[in-house]
Amino acid sequence: MDIKEFLGQALHLDSVINSEVAELDRLRKLSMKIGSSRLDERVTHSAPNEAPFAKWVESIVDKEREINEKIDKLVAVKLSISNFIDSIDNHEWQCLLRNRYVLCMSWPNIAVAMNYSLSTVQRLHKKILRNLEN
Repeated sequence: MDIKEFLGQALHLDSVINSEVAELDRLRKLSMKIGSSRLDERVTHSAPNEAPFAKWVESIVDKEREINEKIDKLVAVKLSISNFIDSIDNHEWQCLLRNRYVLCMSWPNIAVAMNYSLSTVQRLHKKILRNLEN
């Protein structure tokens, strides 16, 4: 794994978690909908064993468990990345790398935080990666 892949792990995992949280939100909204009653005649020999919302609750619990496992992994990955960044002797580089790969900030937000232009931040990032690869 090269340096860019190592550093990018948190960004990828953060994106995955965000999409799964959106899916969890969708499941919660679906679980709150009231199903319509059916007016056609049905003959059943036994009463249903579960409440109509039980399948949604089970799906929500499973999705929450998946998300929590990924969050635990994200915390571990960010700690590893942060420790690596701490080992770099250049504070400017540390700041840029921490903002991007630990705090998952966008390039424009990093530029504002560091009081640099966007092109300067991107140029500095390329320089950092080249130097860390060697």
